[in-house]
Amino acid sequence: MSALLRVVGLGLMATVLLIVIREERRDLSVILRLAVGVALLLLVIPDIAKVIAAIVHISELAHVPGAYVALLLKVVGISYLTVFVAQLAQDSGEPGTGMRVELAGKIIILMLAIPLIASIAETVLKLIPS
Repeated sequence: MSALLRVVGLGLMATVLLIVIREERRDLSVILRLAVGVALLLLVIPDIAKVIAAIVHISELAHVPGAYVALLLKVVGISYLTVFVAQLAQDSGEPGTGMRVELAGKIIILMLAIPLIASIAETVLKLIPS
């Protein structure tokens, strides 16, 4: 709960400061947005570590292969990072760059999923009598 309060507090302060600064110093507002984004990520790293530990623990209890858990964590991480960077690009007045970052993230996720899709297809083909 205290992490949430820190994140919300920092977000509110940054928003007010950015509203004031944006009109006078657009270049400084871009740097401030980036710094706030990094600070917010650093604030939630301990919580991210707890979530990852919980997912690993649950997967061990359910006897889920580690490769699947690793794939899931990679996909979620890529998704969050690409959305973060895309929104930062849009805030900085570069919506085209943001869209390209999102597209690249989707392509990387698809590339990561290809071995899983192939494994599922192989399993299904084994179940179908020829």
